[in-house]
Amino acid sequence: MKRNYKIILAVLAVSAGLISFIRYEHQKKQHYKRDQTILSSMLYILENYHYKPKEIDDTFSEKLFDEYLKKIDPTKRYFLKEDIDSLSVYKTDLDNQILEMRFDFFNDVFNLLLMRQKEAENIFKEIIDNPIDLNVRDSITFDADKIDFPKTVEEKKKRWEQYVKYSVLTDIFQERKSDKNQDKSEEELMQHGIDVTQKNFKNFFENLFDLNRNDYLALYFSTISELFDPHTVYFKPLDKERFDTDMSGSFEGIGARLQKEGAYTKIVELIPGGPAWKDGKLEVGDIILKVRQEDEEEPLDVVGMRLDKIVQKIRGKKGTTVYLTVKKLSGEIVEIPIVRDKVILEETFAKSLILEDQGVKIGYIYLPKFYHNFDNNKDRNSASDMKKELRKLEKHHTQGVIIDLRNNGGGSLADVIDIAGYFIRKGPVVQVRGRSGKVKVYKDFDTDFQYDKPVVILVNELSASASEILAAALQDYKRAVIIGGNQTYGKGTVQKFVDLSQITNASHLGPLGSLKWTTQKFYRISGGSTQKRGVASDINLPDRYKYLKFGEKDLENALEYDTVSPARYSPWDRYENYDEVITYLKRKTDTMSVFVFLDSLARYYQVNSENQTYPLRAEAFYKLMKQNQEQADRLDSLTQYKNRLKINLIPEDSLAHQADTLFFSKRKKWIENLQKDPYLEQAAEAVRLLKIKKS
Repeated sequence: MKRNYKIILAVLAVSAGLISFIRYEHQKKQHYKRDQTILSSMLYILENYHYKPKEIDDTFSEKLFDEYLKKIDPTKRYFLKEDIDSLSVYKTDLDNQILEMRFDFFNDVFNLLLMRQKEAENIFKEIIDNPIDLNVRDSITFDADKIDFPKTVEEKKKRWEQYVKYSVLTDIFQERKSDKNQDKSEEELMQHGIDVTQKNFKNFFENLFDLNRNDYLALYFSTISELFDPHTVYFKPLDKERFDTDMSGSFEGIGARLQKEGAYTKIVELIPGGPAWKDGKLEVGDIILKVRQEDEEEPLDVVGMRLDKIVQKIRGKKGTTVYLTVKKLSGEIVEIPIVRDKVILEETFAKSLILEDQGVKIGYIYLPKFYHNFDNNKDRNSASDMKKELRKLEKHHTQGVIIDLRNNGGGSLADVIDIAGYFIRKGPVVQVRGRSGKVKVYKDFDTDFQYDKPVVILVNELSASASEILAAALQDYKRAVIIGGNQTYGKGTVQKFVDLSQITNASHLGPLGSLKWTTQKFYRISGGSTQKRGVASDINLPDRYKYLKFGEKDLENALEYDTVSPARYSPWDRYENYDEVITYLKRKTDTMSVFVFLDSLARYYQVNSENQTYPLRAEAFYKLMKQNQEQADRLDSLTQYKNRLKINLIPEDSLAHQADTLFFSKRKKWIENLQKDPYLEQAAEAVRLLKIKKS
């Protein structure tokens, strides 16, 4: 009987193991089927509906090989040179794998990466447990294009020692700046730096090992799609939900859009009405190095952390404070506190003021985006709001209007066409070409002018998409003078979203994610695309972004600039001195001290952004940080600048909000900032000088 009992137990054990194995194999097949379904549906859309589909060939394969390795090891501190050499057998085979729905390369890379990441963690533990010498002449570079993968484990260890030293030195420098640490000895500051570095990297590796196969596979799919163009992106299900939340602006946080650049996270947009936008200390171009909560003493290093994790750390309940340690364009490293809040919707709407320049009244309209809720036409939209603001300014006998599109990232095409129509009799506003090559001309058919006085449009490198359409149209009509930097952002493409689960019969595989892909391109009525080149300013004034790689032209795989035939239109002919005013202001602003200073500052930012090498000997490191601090302090001279304009609220707005103290405090701060704006002063002068022919 005992023997039979043992046999039964053995059979049961084998059966349980067999069931587990069968279940595992079934799940494995389901996952593989899911991966193939995502890839095949992506390829179908990209090959059949993308504006300019790519040939999946050896050239595509080589680019995919390089780009994917760059994304998963952007700082070249995991893989060894021998790893890359061994993986190179796939370099011209990835096109075949994609077309055959195979994942050999991905699987080999994933397994090798996990091993090398674990090796890196052990290397870090060894380094942090031994004495760290900050008096040895050494340096670190963050420009991965200038370094190769380490040849040996010893060379890899050397690279990690450099990262550890940089982290310790950065912490010591930050601690030295604090008044509360003035009495601390060098030994105490050193130990603090080591303790913080140890804690940060512990968290770093925990977050790193949180990433699973699906995370890396989503990155692989996205790398494939981005080779078509930078705005064609695969989103795994959770990422799409976050994208929707970001676009709605309904979340509680700081109101900033972030983007990964290698191992770093950069601020690419401040949402109008958001806490960061109102605070004014965080700027586009800032790189986030660390995040600290208000109940934490030490910040968390987020370099190399995945974007969704960083977003989770930054978001939080309304009223709480998050502290961001950022590297500014000047090279200065500062900690910025931001009180979390909801984006104030009112601040995203068009609003206006009355300026006075040498006795002449001029209207000013700030339009942060082209908003329109197509699901509810009763909601406010930018076109109708713009009309209301123009009518208010007309009522007060303003001589002309300045439309401020700086930092306006775009929005509703329908609103752009309506708004352009307010300033022209009728005619084409923009041309759109799809994959077939057929060009559609979008026109304003309203023959009534809403506004027939001088118009100046303010733009910068962050004015994109719909903003560029409006600026380009009014520039082509010679209806408005465009004042800003070298050019606008240069995004001249249109995208669509599709839920991949909806185009497949594979609901049993679960959510498959979404694909955003490029379907059309925008063209000016004069025939040129806004893609890459954007809109060049009539009066080019320097700002901090002037010499930086910033905009569509600097993105990998961006679609090229091209042209179509011009639309039929007649330039506006009622200015007496359009060209003369532009020529005069060009000459004048070239020698104005404020713009000469801004140009020199922009050149410094260029040099600083191109120099990604830092000394790791303590004395040299602190000297460089001090120089960056001094350069940043030069910015204070700009805060002392005050233009000659008189800026006032529109009387109707004051009456409508006479009991709203918050309204007046926000408007007061807005006016104070505009009072320091040298670009606004030049725009006002342009309006004042432009003369309309008498009809």
